[in-house]
Amino acid sequence: MPFTRVDNKGRVVLPNELRRKLDINSGDEFAVEVLAPDSVILKKVDLRSLVEEMIEKAKTVDLEKLEAEIEEEANKLARQKYKVLD
Repeated sequence: MPFTRVDNKGRVVLPNELRRKLDINSGDEFAVEVLAPDSVILKKVDLRSLVEEMIEKAKTVDLEKLEAEIEEEANKLARQKYKVLD
């Protein structure tokens, strides 16, 4: 298992062998998650692709249906809060 250190700016240099094996290049982006008090997970992500996917999914949303559902839920919550019977 290769070892590395954190520098004074908080950077960690991944060993070259690992970068080659995982095709990690300068400028690649990662999601960082704490797994346990002494464990961190790095997951390589393509933020551009994620945003493009979200935009495409958003284009398929039926806004009129969404608005109706929101209104229905708001009315339901208001009836519950103010104890209005149907």
